Order: sequence, then C-alpha cells, then structure tokens
Amino acid sequence: MEPIKPEEVFSPEIYKSKRDGLTREIVSEKKKRRLVTKTFSFLFESRNTVLNQINEMVFIENVHDSKEVARLIRVYSEQLPTDTEFSVSMFIEFEDERQMIREIPKLAGVENSVFLTFDGHEIKGTPEEGRSTEVLESTLQYLKFKFTKPDYDKFRESKNVYIEARKGGYNEAAKLPADLLEDLKSELKF
Repeated sequence: MEPIKPEEVFSPEIYKSKRDGLTREIVSEKKKRRLVTKTFSFLFESRNTVLNQINEMVFIENVHDSKEVARLIRVYSEQLPTDTEFSVSMFIEFEDERQMIREIPKLAGVENSVFLTFDGHEIKGTPEEGRSTEVLESTLQYLKFKFTKPDYDKFRESKNVYIEARKGGYNEAAKLPADLLEDLKSELKF
C-alpha cells in the first residue's frame, strides 16, 4: 500500500471547503467496510479511511505546522493495511452509559480474542501494543490480521468469512458480505 504523503493532507481551510463532500464519500465507504454485532463494530481500514482521519485531525486541531502534519501522518499510518495484512478498528458499543459502565470491565482483554475465520481456518488479530491493560480503558481497539502465503491461498478461495470476538459472554460474529470479501481479496498481494 502506498504511504500517505504530506501533499495529500489538506490545510484546515481547504479541508473545510471540501469537508461535506468528502464526508459523504467516506461515510459511504465506511458503511461498506463496517461489520456490526450486538456489542462490537469492526471497520476494515483502507488508505482512504486513514487519510480521512488525518485530514479530520488536521482540521479539528487547526494544524498548520508541517512537522505536526508529518507526525500525524506517522501516527495514523500505523493503521494502514499492507499487502499482507488487514487493519481493523474495533469499536465497543453500548446503548447507554450505565450499561457501558456495568459491562466494560467484563471486556478487558477482548482485543486479544478476535479472529478472522474462513473454511475451518483462522487468523488471530494482533492488537496494537500499549492500548491494553488489565482493565479495559478504551472502547476503540486497533487490530492487525497478518496473512502468510498459505493463509492467503485459503482466504482467496473462501466464500464464508467471519470476524469473531470470543470473550466469555461476548462471543459474537459477523459474516463479511460478498462485496466486501471480494474487495479485501483484491487488496491482499502475494
């Protein structure tokens, strides 16, 4: 995957003028790339979703300094998928704050129990280091699903692919729709 370049990041003023149109486009793309279960949503990141996040941060923080733009590119580029891995943002979602306060302690470590499964095969997600503690502190977790060549060969032929969280009381799975599955297959390169 091509790295994000500083010239692709808009100044806050230019982004403001383009924001409505870009937001409509990215919402449409995210809708196609997001899977939802009862408690979780999983966004399969793309170059566009990551670039959008950088542009949003530059806009919201009113960044004009090129060094800060470069820093944001470095930080958010960690979420870029590569030719041999998917990058997934996992959101933990509850209907109300009371339920979240009650349930969130039960989810500590959930980021270590997320799998991509296909045709009797599975790849365990690797969570971003430094976000996990004994007590779940973030309702957003970043995962990487790294493929080997044999994984890729099986995945390429798969028709039924799921993303699953396997945490006591929160065993939830979502099937990848055919259009997303085809997009993801084309994004892997071996």
